[in-house]
Amino acid sequence: MPKLKIVVTDTGFPDADMETGILSALDAKVTVAHCRTEDEVLAVAREADALLVQWAPISRRVIEQLTQCRMISRYGVGVDMIDLDAARDHGIRVANVPDFCVEEVASHTLCFLLGLGRKICWEDRLMHQGTWSVVPIIGPVRRIKGQTLGIIGMGRIGQRFAEMAAPLGLRILAYDVNPPADLGPVTLADFDTVLRESDYLSLHCPLTKETHHLMNASAFEKMKPSAFFLNVSRGGVVDTPALVEALEQKKVAGAALDVFEQEPLPADHPLLKMDNVILTPHIASYSAEAVLQLRRDTAKHVVEFFQGTLGPTLV
Repeated sequence: MPKLKIVVTDTGFPDADMETGILSALDAKVTVAHCRTEDEVLAVAREADALLVQWAPISRRVIEQLTQCRMISRYGVGVDMIDLDAARDHGIRVANVPDFCVEEVASHTLCFLLGLGRKICWEDRLMHQGTWSVVPIIGPVRRIKGQTLGIIGMGRIGQRFAEMAAPLGLRILAYDVNPPADLGPVTLADFDTVLRESDYLSLHCPLTKETHHLMNASAFEKMKPSAFFLNVSRGGVVDTPALVEALEQKKVAGAALDVFEQEPLPADHPLLKMDNVILTPHIASYSAEAVLQLRRDTAKHVVEFFQGTLGPTLV
């Protein structure tokens, strides 16, 4: 049997030593690349039997030119950079790491909620500028207990965030097209109700054709002007100009964002100039422990696939 050809199309890590070590369980030649475009993927992976992918675009055009690919393993939970329909059409198994970074993203979101609710970043910036009497500038701060948290998307991360937030005394509403059987402290509601009643609205849904620009101008119009908006899912779920307009026109009180439609965020972007916006650089998933799990499981799924032992993943 000829040696397998496995290509790591791209990673955000300084090396792929862990991955190649795990893949050594197979009789395979492993190539590590740094692809950013479709053509770069095709240049190294056209004859690959399997791909490990972080952000490289695996479009239908790419998939149609992969002559012998049988498996794609994604570094992460989301798979919006892979054309799943095209993969299915060509009999390619796609796997992800569905339990990656659940604790990290949920706790990052909780930090966002507390930071917005207590206006910590406003106060910190003013202190660094030499201001002590901040209340006349930042306005009223409301007690978090008794307010309403709205969650869009009740997957693993949405559920874990709800568990973390519940002890704060929040009323928790959620919208999900396929909600879990056990909702714990959460009450299901329709999308418009969650928009209207939330004091904090947090996105935890995947980026799909259905969720692209789910949060648009119409959605922001339905929110309370005192509400805070949080996004740790995908930038494309939000219509960015609509969010900027909502913040500028005080249709919402503030936002905390870890993901953006354009990454990195351009240096002249209006969000960077707003005191009522907390920004982090797509880092909610990060911890030393999460990185080790991600790298290990992404490579392990390829090994298990070719050994015939790969169980179900989210995809």
